[in-house]
Amino acid sequence: MRDARLRRPQLNPIIVREVRTRMRGVRPYLILTAFLILLAGAGVGIYQLMVQQARFGVMLLSPQVGQALFKGLAFVELLLVVFLAPSMTSGAISGEREQLTYDMLVATPLRPGQILWGKLIAALSYLLLLIFAAVPVFSVVLVFGGVELGALLKALALLLVATVFFGAVGLFCSALGTRTARATTIAYTLVLLLIGVPVLLASVWGQFSTPPGQMPPPELIYLNPFSALISVTTITPGVDPAMPFFGYGDPFGGLPLIGMLGPGVVYYGPNGPVVIPIYRATLLCYGVLTVLLCWVSSHMALPSRRWRPRWSDLGFLLALAALLALAYFTRSWWHVPPPNPF
Repeated sequence: MRDARLRRPQLNPIIVREVRTRMRGVRPYLILTAFLILLAGAGVGIYQLMVQQARFGVMLLSPQVGQALFKGLAFVELLLVVFLAPSMTSGAISGEREQLTYDMLVATPLRPGQILWGKLIAALSYLLLLIFAAVPVFSVVLVFGGVELGALLKALALLLVATVFFGAVGLFCSALGTRTARATTIAYTLVLLLIGVPVLLASVWGQFSTPPGQMPPPELIYLNPFSALISVTTITPGVDPAMPFFGYGDPFGGLPLIGMLGPGVVYYGPNGPVVIPIYRATLLCYGVLTVLLCWVSSHMALPSRRWRPRWSDLGFLLALAALLALAYFTRSWWHVPPPNPF
């Protein structure tokens, strides 16, 4: 019986320790309550904006209210992921080095891959809890209509994958630097470049294209999570006439930032607007980059002989090969060419 108990697979001890430490006290539950209240308040505010438009004579339909709530709540959640995930993981390795406990952690029987995955999952567990706790708030949009259950599931999948990816960015910066402050600065710099560069290129693409005025290719914004979210939350009228296109009566239509995220996602042609599902490519790109970042981080976290081949490299190679094979065999699903405007 004792041997069988010893052979039973055990949970990563780093996950157990970090989760128990993080969930102690009243602070985590206060943050969770405040976040849900803030999310519910954002939903009430969006609803009041839509009602205010109806008071000025704008025809307002229930599906438009559902679409506005869906888009606004999804953007609030994604902002939370983008700006909190790197900060939660940027001190995973550098914090241990600052406290002079990293050498003892490396001396344990845990492999570097187990240490990194344990730190990553433990750091993001609370953020994942916030995302799943907000699912009942998201389900309110189904009461108004205009949004299918599949769109909610796509937005949830994008949020989960983006959480892991941006957490891996912070983990990579933590393994790269020796100070948490420096690792956090590098992580946020990479995140801003990842978001700002594709948006900038897509905004000026029409000025340098031949002939001028061409829409940017979707490949430019594959790595931008907000553009991917627009491809999920934008509803076209081709599916159901009762679902008007997201634009008329849209409380976010006048925001310049939302308009900057649209090029490369929404194409306007003679048959009406067409939404390119770039979120599919975003999910695959984030999966590949997450494996690469964790692979490099597992070597950089070693105290010596960092680039010496290890058996754990075989697992990373297999995971990377599986993702690349999946991307190759499903290229007709995720690589959707833009429509011909002529």
